[in-house]
Amino acid sequence: MKYFLLKQKPEFTLLFLLILLVYSCTSPTSKMAKYGHVFESVMRSETRVFRGLSLGDKYDSVQLKETIKPIETDSDYLYYELKLDTTGSFNITYSFDESGLDEIQSDILINNASSADEVFSKFKLYFDEHYGESQNNQGYIVWTVKSEKYGLVRINLSNESANFAAEKAPGKISLWIYPDKD
Repeated sequence: MKYFLLKQKPEFTLLFLLILLVYSCTSPTSKMAKYGHVFESVMRSETRVFRGLSLGDKYDSVQLKETIKPIETDSDYLYYELKLDTTGSFNITYSFDESGLDEIQSDILINNASSADEVFSKFKLYFDEHYGESQNNQGYIVWTVKSEKYGLVRINLSNESANFAAEKAPGKISLWIYPDKD
């Protein structure tokens, strides 16, 4: 390779090295990156319904998928709290019944309440693109998804930022995934 570069014109060599440098410095982005850093951190995986998990997963497999220890545990739930760099934080509650993972709830707290609208829009866009058009139901944005194991599964998303009236209160987005047992 060195011999080849020496025989070429200096302009070609510089251009080749510049292209090689740019190509080597770019890192591939995930498909989820287009929805933003907060979305990507919370959802973590595009496989399955949430963080690489699905309803029905066993307690032990849920614990193995999470990279940190839960803050609280019991035989029928796991509770986690995670940071989002300087953006805020989020928590996750996994609830279990005899069939396995039965419900997922997550609250995403955004330090800058005005940024919560943008984060909410990214979550909505993702779910619209993956599960079709949503419905409005009692203040929630709702997607209904068919599941072989559970029949219908509901994904509820809400922007609860307006509920915090205090000055400098964080923005809050809530996500709730559960089987429709009605």
